[in-house]
Amino acid sequence: MFQDRYGPWAFIAGASMGIGRALSLEAASRGLNVVMNARGAEALAATAAEVRAAHGVEVRELAADLTDPKIGEIVAAATDDLEVGLFIYNATVAPIGLFLTHPLQLQLQSVQANCATPLILLNLFAPKMVARGRGGISLVSSTGGTQGAVTSATYNAGKAFEWILAESLWGELGDHGVDVTAMLVGPTASPNFNAFKDTLDPELCNRTDSEDLLDRMRNGLVNPAEPEQVASALFDGLPNGPVTWAKPLDEWITTRSLAMPRGEVTLTWRRLMETSTRPPERQAR
Repeated sequence: MFQDRYGPWAFIAGASMGIGRALSLEAASRGLNVVMNARGAEALAATAAEVRAAHGVEVRELAADLTDPKIGEIVAAATDDLEVGLFIYNATVAPIGLFLTHPLQLQLQSVQANCATPLILLNLFAPKMVARGRGGISLVSSTGGTQGAVTSATYNAGKAFEWILAESLWGELGDHGVDVTAMLVGPTASPNFNAFKDTLDPELCNRTDSEDLLDRMRNGLVNPAEPEQVASALFDGLPNGPVTWAKPLDEWITTRSLAMPRGEVTLTWRRLMETSTRPPERQAR
């Protein structure tokens, strides 16, 4: 079904770990061959071997830094002989901390990874999809991209770009047989996130009967999605854009945030960062 709708090959940027690993396995499980891109060659090779062994599809590895100014040429050379019918952009550079504490170079790398490189690769893949009359595109954004955020200003701004870009392309390319969706990802389990989760105060984060945005955001932190859940939701949601979520709570938080005054939402994020973690003496060991 997926090969008929999209073509034989998927290109997944940011493919080796976490959500990217899950996306690669999900694509292969649905019968697609996969071009897997990530910066680290060793981790990429390990995940590629896992994908081949699990599903018997063709896998092409492309170890390349998505902030490289020549990334368009690099990807074009690696895929010129392939019919790439599904393009998933899952890469990011995420400066975490107050805006003025980050060097400009890191902020510009974030803009390159979250804004410029998706544009470059879209201009590579989308025209061919339109010419064939079929294809699929998903930009993996974030629920954080729907709001201002103390401690992740540049990251959230970049994810907002991906969100609006995907929605816009959904409107433009759908008439040409190309499905487009923004995947708005909320908190997702990973080794780093799980270590952070262990510092959260359960009393603050388990108010499940509350309709307060801050309470629900805190609850999302202690109940992250699994990467496999995100991947499955993305593939299932491709024909139903322009936006997909992994969990109903992520959709609820997005909808509520967009309905509130913008300043109130941004201050809610600040309260989330300031009040959700235990003092150091209470942290789990």
